[in-house]
Parts: sequence; structure tokens; C-alpha cells
Amino acid sequence: MSTLFGSLSVGRQSLAAQQMGLAITQNNIANVNTPGYARQRANFAPGDGSGDTAVGAGVRLVSIESYRSRLLDIRVNGEIQRQGEYAASAEVLQQVEAFFDETTGTGLQSDISTFFNNFSSLANMPQDAALRQQVLAGGEKLGMSFRDTYEKLQVLRTHLDRGITEAVAEINSITAAIAKLNYEVVDMRGTMGNANSSIDERQKLVDRLASLVDINYFESESGSIHISTRQGALLVTGTEAHPWQVANGADGALRILAAGRDITDDLQSGRLGGLIHVRDTQITSYLAVLDDMAAAIISRVNAQHALGADAQGVAGGNFFVPFIGAIPGSNQGAARALEVAITDINKIAAADPAAGSGSNQNAKAIAGIQNELLLSGNNATLSEFYTHLVFRIGLDTKTGVDGMETQSHLLSRLQEQRDSQCGVSLDEEAINLMYYQKAFEASARFIALVDSLMDDMLSILGG
Repeated sequence: MSTLFGSLSVGRQSLAAQQMGLAITQNNIANVNTPGYARQRANFAPGDGSGDTAVGAGVRLVSIESYRSRLLDIRVNGEIQRQGEYAASAEVLQQVEAFFDETTGTGLQSDISTFFNNFSSLANMPQDAALRQQVLAGGEKLGMSFRDTYEKLQVLRTHLDRGITEAVAEINSITAAIAKLNYEVVDMRGTMGNANSSIDERQKLVDRLASLVDINYFESESGSIHISTRQGALLVTGTEAHPWQVANGADGALRILAAGRDITDDLQSGRLGGLIHVRDTQITSYLAVLDDMAAAIISRVNAQHALGADAQGVAGGNFFVPFIGAIPGSNQGAARALEVAITDINKIAAADPAAGSGSNQNAKAIAGIQNELLLSGNNATLSEFYTHLVFRIGLDTKTGVDGMETQSHLLSRLQEQRDSQCGVSLDEEAINLMYYQKAFEASARFIALVDSLMDDMLSILGG
């Protein structure tokens, strides 16, 4: 390339190279505020010369490189998964906590105390019609309170099923888009095109996917990425997406299927994992506590009531409708079934049969049930058992809220670190603009000089 014509070719290639550098720099500046954009740079290499006296063939564009850190992408991805889990838990548990708000004095704890205190008041005047009516009203209010709290939790579980359905639909939409971008990346790399924009868009989708479900992913040599859950359920393999389905389980709750296999219990993180954990573990345990309390009240009050005598001296029957569980040995559904069995105030067995219908011993005995150790293996009273439930709900909620805040802080720090490495620096791009501009101007002057030399040579030869 030592001839003047060869020098013109070198100059032309240099102009094109510096122009490409300017275009990339301009694109970086234009996308300084674009979420997920990773800054790019042109990688140049000297052209190969030929011949014994060759000094080179100018410059050639090797690649347009995107500043991406796989390590930081994976770390950010992991924190996004945990943040999605904690955010989902906190969102739901704050609603649960509101169901058990005892600060107004109108919660379930208050209704339990009122029910037994009404029997204590009746013991002072066992034949008073108004007090007897108050006992029945307290029992009805207690049943209503149990049923209402139980129903609120069940409705919330139904809403969680809707949230799970929406999350699965979004996951399927994202994985389909990632598979499409995989195709574009592989195709552009195969034709020596610039796939960086598609890679940036794909990484944004991977982050969105991570906020929904726990994932592992890796990039193949072709440039496509393969994604699965931590337990191995496929989401994307190359250009193929693997959509999930939802189906009703044996208990009526939605289950998630991947290739026909139930993977619900395998999902541990992301928003989907958080929703499943709250639905199947935490709310289920809260419902079980309510059922155990209701079953204990029904059984113990009925047993004691049957030992007394009513206003006519007749032996007492069941105060509450006896609970017969659908599952032998299980209290499931007791809270929803708690209901007063009698409507006649004269049927309340406040008396001791041996002492006559005007006595109060049985009313006092029923009032004392609230202080008996009925639960936790006969180690806790109703009040203690319920207080422990409220404490658990508060602790679970705080864990979710604190976890969400901690993850937000960690994620923010990691994203800042990633942005400092992969994001656009206007100061750096301003320097690059001047760098490429000066190189472009020098190349233009070089071409002008070669053109002048060619004119001189032609003039000499023509003369």
C-alpha cells in the first residue's frame, strides 16, 4: 500500500472508521437515559499489508463491543429475584395484618373475651332475661367474627390465585420475547451484524423475568441464552420458549405446570415464589390456628354446657353446633362452622342441676373456660394462643417489609455499580467525540495531501 492510490484507500478507510466511531459515540450520548442500555465502542485493528515493502493497509473495524459485565448481570439478577419475593410477601401480609388489628377493641380477641364475660355477668343474675339474651348475642357475634376473619383469609387466597395466574401469563409473554430476541442475536452475529441493541433488550427482559421467578441462565457460543428455574424447569432453550400452564389442584388452589409436571412447590423466589409461599404456607397456617381455636371453643363450651341445667331445670344440650370435620382428626373448617345451636334464652344452662334452676355454678364454669389451658398441648389459653398468632403475623409482615427494603438497598447499590461500568458517561463520550473528530480531520487532511501529490505527479508527467 505504498502507492498514492493505496494511500487514498488508507485515508478513505480511516475516514469511514472515524465516522463509525463518531456514530457510536453519538448513539451512546442519545441513550444516556435509556434504561438497560449498555454503552458501546468500536474495536479497530490495523489492516494487513502485502508485499515486502508494505507498511499496512490502514484500519479495519473488528467489532462493535457492548460494555456488559456478566458477573454484575447475574448478581443483579439474583437480588431482583429476592426483592420480588419479599415485595410480594409484604404486599399480601400487610393486608393480613389488617384483618387482625386489635387496637380498636373490635377484633376477634375482644369478641372471645366478651363471650366469656357475658357468662360471668349471667352468673351474677342467672335468671335475668336481658343477660341471657346478651349471652346468645355474644355467641352469635363470636361465630360471626370467626367466620368473617376466616372468609377474609380465604378471599385473599383466591386473589393470590389470580395474582399467580397473571404472573404465569407474564412469564410466558417474557419467555416468548426472549426466544425471539435469541433468534435475532444469533442471526445478526451470523451475518456480522451489530446485535448489541437486541442483547440490551434481552437483558432487560431477563431482569423482568427474575422479578417474577427464580431463574438460572447461561449464554451459548451462538449468543443465545438458555433459561430454567433453579430446580430445572425449562423456560427458554435457544429460540424456543417453554410456556407454563395453571390448573386447579386437589384442594382447589391453582397449581403451576411445566411440560405437564407440577412445579408449584419448587418455586422459591421472585414474585411468583413469594405469592405461593404466602398462600400455601403462611395463610394456611393462620387458618389452621383459627380452626384449632374454634374447635376448642365448640368442644369445651358444649361439654361444659351439657353438664348444667337450663331455666326449666332441664339438662343443657349443645350451646354451639357440634363440629364434624370433613377430614377425620382434622379441625379444618371449624372456624367457618362456629355457630350458636340454640335460639331460646331459657335453654342456656347456667345452673348446676343439683342446686336448682336458679343457681349459677355452670355459668361460672363456662366463664372460666377462657382461662383454661386448651391449646398447644394444654399449654396455652385461648387468649395466649391468639396473641401468639397475632405476633406471628406481625413478625412475618415485618420480615417481608424489612427484606424488601434491604433488597431494594442492595439492588440499588449493585445497579449503580453496573451503571458505572456499563452505563454512559457523558464526560467520557465528550472526550471520545473530540478524539474521533480530530482523527477524522487528520484523515481528511491526509487525503487532501495525497490528492495534491497526485495532481503534481500528473502535471509533471503531462509536462
